[in-house]
Amino acid sequence: MIELRSFQPSDTNSLLALFRETVQEINKNDYSSEQLNAWTPAHPDVVKWQERLTATKTVVAVEDERILGFGNLESDRKSIGMLYVHKDFQGKGIGSMLLNKLEHSLEKRLVSNVRVEASTTARSFFEQKGYQLMRENRKSLNGVEFKNFILEKRLSLEEPEVVKNKEEKVEKKAKKDKKEKVEKKEMKEKTKKKKSLHWGDLLIQKAFDLIIVIVGVSIAFQLNNLKLQTDQKAQQRFYLEGMVSDLDKDMAKVDEIVVGLKSDRAWVQSYFAYTEPRKPSADSLAQTIANLFEFETFRGHQDTYTTLLSGNGLSTITDPAIRNQITEYYKLYISIERFEKVYTEVLYLVNQHFSPYCDYAHKKIVDETVIGKVQTSNILLMTMGQLNNGVEDYTEMLSKAKSLKSNIEAALENPK
Repeated sequence: MIELRSFQPSDTNSLLALFRETVQEINKNDYSSEQLNAWTPAHPDVVKWQERLTATKTVVAVEDERILGFGNLESDRKSIGMLYVHKDFQGKGIGSMLLNKLEHSLEKRLVSNVRVEASTTARSFFEQKGYQLMRENRKSLNGVEFKNFILEKRLSLEEPEVVKNKEEKVEKKAKKDKKEKVEKKEMKEKTKKKKSLHWGDLLIQKAFDLIIVIVGVSIAFQLNNLKLQTDQKAQQRFYLEGMVSDLDKDMAKVDEIVVGLKSDRAWVQSYFAYTEPRKPSADSLAQTIANLFEFETFRGHQDTYTTLLSGNGLSTITDPAIRNQITEYYKLYISIERFEKVYTEVLYLVNQHFSPYCDYAHKKIVDETVIGKVQTSNILLMTMGQLNNGVEDYTEMLSKAKSLKSNIEAALENPK
């Protein structure tokens, strides 16, 4: 016998396995392998899943202690979140049981309208349950774009007996209206037979009908255009908001790298601050070398930009200035990659030269003769030059990221 119970933290791994297996099997006819893998990553964050399922209203369907499905509400407690039934137990009414339980919970909280974001595969299930399509939706998950659908359903907040009485009244009224309509139609037909046919009246009527058709087509065309414009604006906002998030991550990382490069440059500069007969200490040189090897490369955040390019979504950005800024900004990734490649080769030379004289693990110079070597100064001067280039490249990227983010936020705040 199938029973419904509340989610327990110990269910997390079982629900994750059910979720992945079901999506990969049941949704494979509607989504590509790339989309399915982005939807169900091989190594999900178990802690975040458990926190989400615990924080929301989550119901689990079980039979003989085996989990057959689960569903939950979104954090707003007004929308259906997830609803998945084990791939081997489809079509047995388990999804209906879970949905009824969640809807009943919403009714008790006096929620009048419930919304769900359904996949292409699940759309028909929700429509059979009384949900109506509001609009087609586009979303990005792990850098991959998906199509799904927003559906809504109005819930009954009245007692069952009250609803039944209302339904009976509505049915009686419908029968009465139908009877009156038939009687009026019969009366109209009788009257029509008694009248003579006037061609003038007929032509006027046809002309009027034609005008109505033309006006109707025009209105429908305008409404369709309005809908397309609304959809495009929603899609543009989605992409721009995603890009702001990516830029924030980029700026945080670039700022961290610039601080590190400036610090390394200061250590190298300190090495050349000494004059004869006073020489730099072995400890300061060891610290300088150790700091150089702590260089951290830049890993950009361009999920939104990649999605724009792969789906020709860049055309949805209506402001040409912002489009150009986006393209120019992500071109800087090439400059950064080129710098990091060259600087990595320089650090390789640094290692080749200093490794016989340094104990990297303890940041110690074991042979101080390296301080007086001409090659030591030459290598450090070459390193200084690369550090200057790096600070310049990263600072330019940071400046352009701030400018692009500012313009995007202004466009979001004052959409045209």
